[in-house]
Amino acid sequence: LKKVEVLIMAKDFTEGHPFKVIFLFSLPMLIGNIFQQLYSTVDSIIVGNFVGKNALAAISGSGSVQFLLVAISFGFTAGISVVLSQVYGAKEYDKLKRAFSTSLIFVLSLALLLGIIGIAISTPLLKLLGTPDDIMPDAVAYLRIMFIGMPASFLYNMCSSALRSVGDSKTPLYFLIIASVGNIVLDLLFVAVIPMGVIGAALATIIAQCLSGVLCMIYMNKKTPIFALTRKDLIYDKQIVSAIVNYGLPTAVQNSINSVSMLAVQKFVNYFGADMMAAYGITNRIESFVTMPIMNMALALSTYAGQNIGAGKVKRAKQGITATAAMQAIFCFVMAFILPAFAPNLIRLFGLAEDPHVVELGCLGISFSAKFYILFGLFQVYNQFHKGAGDTKFSMVASLCMVAVRIPITYWRIYIAKLGEVSIWVGMIAGWTTSLVVNFIRFVSGGWKGKAYVQLEANEE
Repeated sequence: LKKVEVLIMAKDFTEGHPFKVIFLFSLPMLIGNIFQQLYSTVDSIIVGNFVGKNALAAISGSGSVQFLLVAISFGFTAGISVVLSQVYGAKEYDKLKRAFSTSLIFVLSLALLLGIIGIAISTPLLKLLGTPDDIMPDAVAYLRIMFIGMPASFLYNMCSSALRSVGDSKTPLYFLIIASVGNIVLDLLFVAVIPMGVIGAALATIIAQCLSGVLCMIYMNKKTPIFALTRKDLIYDKQIVSAIVNYGLPTAVQNSINSVSMLAVQKFVNYFGADMMAAYGITNRIESFVTMPIMNMALALSTYAGQNIGAGKVKRAKQGITATAAMQAIFCFVMAFILPAFAPNLIRLFGLAEDPHVVELGCLGISFSAKFYILFGLFQVYNQFHKGAGDTKFSMVASLCMVAVRIPITYWRIYIAKLGEVSIWVGMIAGWTTSLVVNFIRFVSGGWKGKAYVQLEANEE
């Protein structure tokens, strides 16, 4: 491919001020996350208002199960992003299209397999988690429909990851906005107008996800020469798959560990009953508008680090950490004050104003965890830098450390010390702290060096 064709809608992160480059790249991703979170949040708000607390608890209780398999996809998508960003940073343009074709075939095949597995394990896994009997039918129905739509979700995640790996974070945002608006309209239609309950909410979500994935793929095929695929371009390169698995498998394992941790936490939450299940689900929806932007600032750093390390600009890659940490600090400081202040009104949006216990529990969780958002932000900064550098196996180790601390502390506080519902959030913050410490030690020790898939001669000066 000619360089002029490659650079259409792509950005080179090996030049320019790190703060400006990372901030401008992350901004569309931040906006995109607001809309992406509308998928699940609107489901919960509409179901809470038009169906009731038990239906809302069903969606909340099934979310951790769904994430168990989705997390595997995110892991391999992260591996794909590492490969594509480093190939692009090294300016090996001919390899980009082959890598994209291989990645697309790999991800869609994986999505189909995981969707089938998800449908099969939905009921036994929900029973294992101690899901209350009166919530079980809705939870199973919601979960199975979401698994049927998994290929559509994976397609969008794959396409948006590919575009971001070459510096285009705006295009995925545009299609995500369209899909989010469509999701709201369909939610109202399938739940409020046609009383389909949680099934309607699930259908609205997967139809919207399908729309965003298909639109993104059509755009890439028509407007971005580096990713436009014809029949002859559909190549499955085993060497590229090996690289994707090499970088993606540790992240997939890491995400799976995190999701198993979420399943364990969900069992702890279920122990306290439907009020706590509803409150925990609501706080997760609300706090996702804080944690997901934090994660996307760090994801921007991952692409930035991947391109610069691929180009051999190691010192410049490390400068991105300082820039991203500064952004995280400002954002987390503001959110630590704003979110608790508005928590009661935000919780009542979910149609539970007449359930003061649910509101109380939700406010408790938000007020407690908001003080520690900066720990989450900084651990994401170092973790995503390591992924961009190709040191994905260490990220898996860091997750193991986080879970090894979070689960025992939460269990001890709930079942032995009897310290109540706040234990859910205490354990989470202990996990963040652990992951931050081990990631920082890894960065300072330099163990991440030499892990890149492709890299020009390194320049530390």
